[in-house]
Amino acid sequence: MKPAVQEALETAALILGSAFLFAIFFKFNAWLFSDLIYRDGISWVFLPAGFRVILVLVLGLPGALGIVLGHFYLDRDLIQSSLSLVVVNGLVSGLTPFVMMKLLGKGMRSGVLLQSLNPQRLLQFTLVFAGATAFMHQLSWTLMRRDNVNMWVDVWPMFIGDALGALLMLYCFKFVFSCFRPKAF
Repeated sequence: MKPAVQEALETAALILGSAFLFAIFFKFNAWLFSDLIYRDGISWVFLPAGFRVILVLVLGLPGALGIVLGHFYLDRDLIQSSLSLVVVNGLVSGLTPFVMMKLLGKGMRSGVLLQSLNPQRLLQFTLVFAGATAFMHQLSWTLMRRDNVNMWVDVWPMFIGDALGALLMLYCFKFVFSCFRPKAF
């Protein structure tokens, strides 16, 4: 197989795998935290925000595009009534963290950026991702005149939900990886 074709297939697999993981955790979050929904589209705990951080930091653009595609799938019921909302939700959800990563990482590639991450810097990325994504969702919903949006009120529960969800996911991953760490002889 030609290297370009193989790379295209690998990238497509990363995008589809990211979309699948994001959509699954979105549904899992809706089931697990159904009592913590602030209003439609906003939850006080949003685990998929952790996948946003992980997918974008580890996979870069393929991870971000997977999130976009996953959001398109999740919002498919809205396509007839508001295609623009579906497109904007997906783009904001996937590309905002990617753009923030590029800005905060000063354009570094994902692999180089990951090697330079320490716990403090990961926390900074997580909080910036949560804040930027919450702000961009609320701004886009306000500009699109989505019903019942109060940007300056709704941005806070969305930020808190994204930040809590991302931190929960990151600590869960840290715990799982620490359990599988090879023991020294």
